[in-house]
Amino acid sequence: IHSPVTSELLTHVSQQASRVIPCHPAPNVVTATDHDTTTLIPESANPQAWPPPLRTFISVVVKRSAVRAGTLFATLVFLERLQKRLETVARGMPCTCHRIFLATLIVTSKALHDASPKNKHWAKYAMWCFSLSEINLMEKQLLSIL
Repeated sequence: IHSPVTSELLTHVSQQASRVIPCHPAPNVVTATDHDTTTLIPESANPQAWPPPLRTFISVVVKRSAVRAGTLFATLVFLERLQKRLETVARGMPCTCHRIFLATLIVTSKALHDASPKNKHWAKYAMWCFSLSEINLMEKQLLSIL
């Protein structure tokens, strides 16, 4: 549970997050790599590159937030519960899976840990792909569904 996050776990979480709700395919995405750090290009900088690949987004958020494997395992439980509660006819935008993952990770972290990052920190961890007000709304919407 306290072990570091593996590439296989990130791939599995990405696959599970993408299965919660079918989303429209995203256009090609631009990422920049500099000294072992992946940077997501914000939507405002390149609208055609939005959203970043889900696996890349998850990897960046997990690395920047120092989330441990146990938190991701619990996130998988919430993702499964969310999938069961959503209508089978529900469809999402290209960034919906990113929003679902981030909101689920935030709620999971707050549920498991006495000291969890504030939403303004999650916005920074997510490379400002979503504004603070969007993150607050995503969290509220997730909690209302669960």
